[in-house]
Amino acid sequence: MAEKDVTQKLLEDYPDVFADIVNVLVYDGEDMVNADDLETTGAVSQYKAAKVIHGQERDIAKYWTKGQVRFGLLGLENQSSRDPDIALRVIGYDGAAYRDELNHGDDRYPVVTLVLYFGTDHRWGQKSRRLRDVVGTPDKKLGRFIHDYKANVFEIAWLNDETVAKFKSDFRIVADYFVQIRKNHKYVPSAEEMKHVDEVLNLMAAISGDRRFEMKQNEIASERKVTKMEDWLTKALDGAADKAANKANAKKLVEYVESLMERMGLSLEDACYALNSTVEEYKKAKKLLTETVVAV
Repeated sequence: MAEKDVTQKLLEDYPDVFADIVNVLVYDGEDMVNADDLETTGAVSQYKAAKVIHGQERDIAKYWTKGQVRFGLLGLENQSSRDPDIALRVIGYDGAAYRDELNHGDDRYPVVTLVLYFGTDHRWGQKSRRLRDVVGTPDKKLGRFIHDYKANVFEIAWLNDETVAKFKSDFRIVADYFVQIRKNHKYVPSAEEMKHVDEVLNLMAAISGDRRFEMKQNEIASERKVTKMEDWLTKALDGAADKAANKANAKKLVEYVESLMERMGLSLEDACYALNSTVEEYKKAKKLLTETVVAV
């Protein structure tokens, strides 16, 4: 899980991608946050429970500054499934950040956390976003004094086409993928150039579970650098088809060899020889059958 969590963060940690996400989801596509104005900060904070200090870690957090003025602390959280306790988690992150403001200097600035939900089968829903939906209220009088806290959840797969088109960074490719999967249950890649190729593929593999995106760039034989998703998936699918064909041939060889050994009592060497093969080829075929083939 730790490796998966890291790969989800790599793309969004780039200032151009981080700023793009905030500009589209918060400012409706206006270029309010510049990549140069973002400063990476530690995402780990601490809290004390039962006299023990515990650590809690955001996915990504950056200070938004202009010169010497700090406008705010912006955080991103990735979710591939719904979390009914998201409000409790976010209030923990934000509260720790505000506590840090109290402990360091006189600066006071807002803390804003955006939750990016990548689920395609079910919407997040409205109920599991607020603190009031999580904590029980014993009576109406006490309920009047319970402060609410809302998690800012954005359902990426349910963004409309107009909103997706406003993204200027590689995150547009990511958003487009999840929208297409939700709508059509299949993905037709665009001819759009990718800037952060490995990071796009790693994030999509980690969140979507689509193994086509796990292929590393240096594993694809090409005379030029592949920077378009349509080219990448074409090569990935071709590679998957070749491997599937090899596996089918391996299965035939193993079945024929073992059939001769069982029916005619031949040794492994003799059975392989009868099929114009070798023991080494048989062992390679046997090993190939244990490997997972990428779904086409």
